[in-house]
Amino acid sequence: MKKFVALLLAGILCAGALTACGSAGSAAGDSGKEEAKTESAENAAGAEGTEAAATAKGAAVAEEGRTFTVGFDAEYPPYGFKDEKTGDYTGFDLELAEEVCRRRGWTLKKQPIDWDAKDMEINSGAIDCLWNGMTYNGRENDYTWSEPYVDNTIVIAVTADSDIQTEADLAGKMVVAQAASSADTALNDKPELKGTFAGYETIKDYNDAFMQMDAGVYDAIAVDIGVAQYQLAANEGKYRILEEPLSTEQYAIAFAKGNTELRDQVQETLNEMAADGTVEKIVANYADYNLPEMLIIGK
Repeated sequence: MKKFVALLLAGILCAGALTACGSAGSAAGDSGKEEAKTESAENAAGAEGTEAAATAKGAAVAEEGRTFTVGFDAEYPPYGFKDEKTGDYTGFDLELAEEVCRRRGWTLKKQPIDWDAKDMEINSGAIDCLWNGMTYNGRENDYTWSEPYVDNTIVIAVTADSDIQTEADLAGKMVVAQAASSADTALNDKPELKGTFAGYETIKDYNDAFMQMDAGVYDAIAVDIGVAQYQLAANEGKYRILEEPLSTEQYAIAFAKGNTELRDQVQETLNEMAADGTVEKIVANYADYNLPEMLIIGK
């Protein structure tokens, strides 16, 4: 009987020991699982951080390598035109755009456009901006603008031997301006003057306007002073400008309405170029066309 009791107690003690061992092993197992979960979470977080960093880096590279498409009138010297010697598009505005792109690591695409269709071009996303002697005044709410960088004047150009000396002499004459230009706007804002003309027409580009005036089709051209000065310099003694301007205005770069991010990037770089003297160096190439005196950025 004593042996039976002893064996029974021994069995109970052994079962308790096994239960205790099982509990200890389970606790150890649970602890290992928690550690594994923590390590897995840390690894996942690390992977997400690496992926986010890679995405940010990729975005930066993509931004740096972007194509910047400038819409311009290829018949608008000295701001944008084709160099007859090289066949390349150049001009004051395009030189500024080239330097902006060089500094930002962008590829510049010079896109000649029909100036009368400029709104369709920029609103469709075909171009990133209008950078070509673009008048800011009166269009403040039509685009997202850079800061003005040039003071401009609208003038009347005539042949050197013309009998037109003042605005009053335009009465009974044929006058022309580029379609959808600031000169066209300036004349429309002066109905009392425009009403005295024998006729008024708009034309696609100013090179054609000057050729038509040479042929006697037109007596006078309403035009931006920089463009007029370019024609005077290229054709010495052939044309002159009336002393009295039609209007004064400012040029700025036009971006699609709401595209402040791209505007700010371009403006930032332009300001750097003005501060380190680069803009002054570029405009010096156009001293024959009165541009250094018209420049206002950085002043």
